[in-house]
Amino acid sequence: MRKDLILGIVLVLVGASCYGLQSTCVKLAYGQGYSPGEVIGAQFVIGAVILGLIKLVTGLRPAVPLGWPDRFKLMAGGASIGFTGSFYYLSVAYTSVSAAIVLLMQSVWMGVALDAALGRAWPSPLKLVSSILVLVGTILATNLLGDAAHLSLLGVVFGLLAAVSYTLVIWCSSHVGLHVDVVSRSFLMVLGGAVVAVLIALPQLTVRFDPSIFWSWGLIIALLGTVLPPFLFNKGIPATGVGLAAMLSSVELPVAVVMAGLLLHEAFLPSQWAGVGIILGAIALANVGAGRAAG
Repeated sequence: MRKDLILGIVLVLVGASCYGLQSTCVKLAYGQGYSPGEVIGAQFVIGAVILGLIKLVTGLRPAVPLGWPDRFKLMAGGASIGFTGSFYYLSVAYTSVSAAIVLLMQSVWMGVALDAALGRAWPSPLKLVSSILVLVGTILATNLLGDAAHLSLLGVVFGLLAAVSYTLVIWCSSHVGLHVDVVSRSFLMVLGGAVVAVLIALPQLTVRFDPSIFWSWGLIIALLGTVLPPFLFNKGIPATGVGLAAMLSSVELPVAVVMAGLLLHEAFLPSQWAGVGIILGAIALANVGAGRAAG
């Protein structure tokens, strides 16, 4: 397996794991009375500021001059990051967290399908099997069958929209502005996401806004959900490709399950732990397939 592919796999796994850690932090923030609008607004504003400061301090310049068309493309691509967070929080508001995560994980097969459609070729048997295993494992890990009564039409719609947006995040990280340095790419994409997220959260923020979110949970959630993942995805996904990255990103779920058990003391059924094992096995299978393709 090529070294750049191995590094890409590691970076995507770490970025997706950050999202899993973020889920637990968001739950803790909600437990302290903060609203989804406050959390996502603070998350993206802080994230954009941090990446902007990093860009300013490093003084990086792209090898190719960065014109306004490139800036616009990166911000437009980054809007999918803002849509993903906003749609996911709205899905959680209308249905259970388990159902919302399952719906978000539809990005696995959406990513494989997008990769196959753009490449005009059927996905490999290993990718198909891995995608199916991820979906089966996700249903078990989130106890969807025992929680189906909590589904709602709006929750399903917002969850699927979050999955579509997340698929676009992965695609944009692999195709948009590749000639631009990773810090500038991450900053412009998060800036585009911040504009979208703040506009969506604005109705809630005009009714109630507690500025303490910025120094309580905002910084942690911004690092885990807005700063590190785009940076790691922009570095890793060009090496892995969209289809493999979509499957690797499903590691978010087992990380979220483990952290919820450790920090929130949530109990999980044996079938849920079996689901986590299936997902990890599917990710390993996907990596084996990537290694054979590269080797």
